[in-house]
Amino acid sequence: MYRYEDILAVQIDQTLKAYPNQILDPANPAVGCFLTGEDAYPNADHTHNASLLATACYAFLCDESELKDNDELFERIQKSIAFERNWQRPSGLIDLVSVNWESPPDTGFAVQLFSPIVAFARSLSEMNERAAEIAETLGEFVRTAAMGMISRGFHTPNHRWVVCSGLAQAMTLYPEIEARDYVDSILAETIDINNDGEFTERSTGIYNSVCDRGLRFMADHLNKPELLDDVRKNLEIMSHLFHEDGTVVTSISNRQDRGNRLVPVAIADSFFDMANRDGDGRWAAIADRLVAQGRDGRPTHWLIQPFTQNPEYRTANLRREPIPDNFARYYPVSGLWRVKRGKLSATAASGNRTAFAVRYGNIDLTSIKFSGTYHNTTNLIADTMEEIPNGIRLMQRGVDYKLTRGPAYDLPVGRPVPVGTFGQVERDRWKLPAIDLTLDIVEVDGGFNLNYWTKGGLDKVPIEIEFAFDGPGHWETIDQVTPVENGQSAILKAGTGTFHSGTEAITIGPGNDDHRNWALRNSDPRDDRFRVLIALTTPVNHTIEVRYGDWSLATKSLM
Repeated sequence: MYRYEDILAVQIDQTLKAYPNQILDPANPAVGCFLTGEDAYPNADHTHNASLLATACYAFLCDESELKDNDELFERIQKSIAFERNWQRPSGLIDLVSVNWESPPDTGFAVQLFSPIVAFARSLSEMNERAAEIAETLGEFVRTAAMGMISRGFHTPNHRWVVCSGLAQAMTLYPEIEARDYVDSILAETIDINNDGEFTERSTGIYNSVCDRGLRFMADHLNKPELLDDVRKNLEIMSHLFHEDGTVVTSISNRQDRGNRLVPVAIADSFFDMANRDGDGRWAAIADRLVAQGRDGRPTHWLIQPFTQNPEYRTANLRREPIPDNFARYYPVSGLWRVKRGKLSATAASGNRTAFAVRYGNIDLTSIKFSGTYHNTTNLIADTMEEIPNGIRLMQRGVDYKLTRGPAYDLPVGRPVPVGTFGQVERDRWKLPAIDLTLDIVEVDGGFNLNYWTKGGLDKVPIEIEFAFDGPGHWETIDQVTPVENGQSAILKAGTGTFHSGTEAITIGPGNDDHRNWALRNSDPRDDRFRVLIALTTPVNHTIEVRYGDWSLATKSLM
């Protein structure tokens, strides 16, 4: 449950565990730094010292904390703040040492993180001198860092909202900071969210939380409540992207969380805050589950922040409502189709090498991919998706395929071609027929039928359908059963095969055995999964049955 007392207990625990990793030697230039990870390298950014400093401040300032006003913790906080200040560049900016040096956006993450703490400490300062001191010293970091961010840019789409929200918070704390024109120039680009509720980066595991949090802060500090509508849109689609165990669909992401299995606890604060703003019991229930099941290793300092900004949340008794659990939804702008039936969670996507993915309980069919060797134009990345009865159709038209130059050969130009300029020369081409790929996915009782066919191109082209299961488990066909692990592969020659583990299973088939190529060229095989291949040749018209359910050891079949 998303409860103040439970979340505060986590802050206290993380703070105490950080004590042994703080540099206290006054002769060390990085004195005061909380070290994290195995690199033991002093970092001031929001994933290192700034993160643990924020956690420590909440443990020190919050009511009911056993570390409230603790002498030792206060000294450690001040040393950590001094390190944070000492590690600023003359511009006021800090580094993200893994990649971004003297970084406005990574400084923005820290300003965004510390500003609510400064505001909270100020609210306690009349009755608490130490809170006033934290507000002053940490506030000086916020002020100087914010000044350094102005007119110095960003790298990624989400960075814009981190920079804007950090500056918006800093301007509330320090009205003399003249950043509004810069913030407005960024906001003039408009929020990068589509009508389905997806941000540009489609990062369900990481950057959706960053964008939603930034928009919430901007709505409050720039007096732009309309920005909360974009948060609502994103939380609504997120509500329909969770698996039964609280993990989220990441196969659609354009960032580093793609394909990872994680519970995105970092977005719980947005679900909780917006649930209380809007009285939405579904979002409150999602926040509860994220906090209960969150195991993605991320710091939880953001979870306590809504309570310090809105003390009334501590006693709110919002009635929880069921999380969406039985639906089929088509998102035409995003090119997504989601199906959720209890333990079943399935996702189809256009513009993605993972055309379809299925999860049933703990059985994770991470991806179903379609590949071929026809001039690199038979690796399915559908350019369109449309609704059909009980399902969707994914299509890739060969004449529109933009990822290669198409099936053709260059002709000579009849003049000298300088060394190193071969690819820059415009040439006529001898063209082969383009190939169209179509995949229909139809929901049926207990599963899905996938009909895959090709049109055009040439015959005898090897085609491969790869089913990537997350092992370990057992692979069972009509005449064999074998324990399997990630990194292994099998070809399903005929009939059906079942991947099962414990009491759950997914069955696929029928198989085919037109060739024995274990990894077609440029097919991007999932070597980190247990791969099952169905081997075909063009022209293809093959229907695959995917079935899910509980596994019976007695009948050796799905129930």
